[in-house]
Amino acid sequence: MVVVPDPVPTKPYKRLFARLLKENGKTDRYDDALLSEARKRGLDPRLLKAIIAAESEFNPKALSPKGALGLMQVMPATAESMGVPRGLIKDPWQNIRAGAAYIAKLYEVIAARHNMKGVRMADAPVWMVQRVIASYHAGPKFLARGSWYKSTRLYVRKVLLFYQSRVTDVRRQSSAAVPAEGLTVAWN
Repeated sequence: MVVVPDPVPTKPYKRLFARLLKENGKTDRYDDALLSEARKRGLDPRLLKAIIAAESEFNPKALSPKGALGLMQVMPATAESMGVPRGLIKDPWQNIRAGAAYIAKLYEVIAARHNMKGVRMADAPVWMVQRVIASYHAGPKFLARGSWYKSTRLYVRKVLLFYQSRVTDVRRQSSAAVPAEGLTVAWN
């Protein structure tokens, strides 16, 4: 079992956090969509926001070299499999919908594999949440793998750093805003 230790932000991350915090309008623009999708799927909106920060730094027009699109850098085939047509994947709300649905699906698979069906992701052990994050980045095979590529470990660390920062504060209130256990906000 791979568990990424509680990461401590380096100076470059602290500078990135400071830059993004100055752009509150940019980082908070999609909070309503995050809260809606998190509530619908039993996810932590702060975790969704951390993945957006890590994937695109809140750029809805982001395009990866591999063809992933939008805020959550969703591959078109993945979006379609989550019920979002290719033509809508660039829409920020639809992109969040596809990304959140995929995260929920990954969690559903790992929860069933470990006899935790019915346990909300917010109540899951940290290692399971980390595997979902790794699988979002590198593919579903990482739900079962005991070792990860260095780039995947760094990605999980990056998401956790964003999760712990004020960048991922959800500034609109909702009953869906339940942090995943063990992913506590450690510093400001």
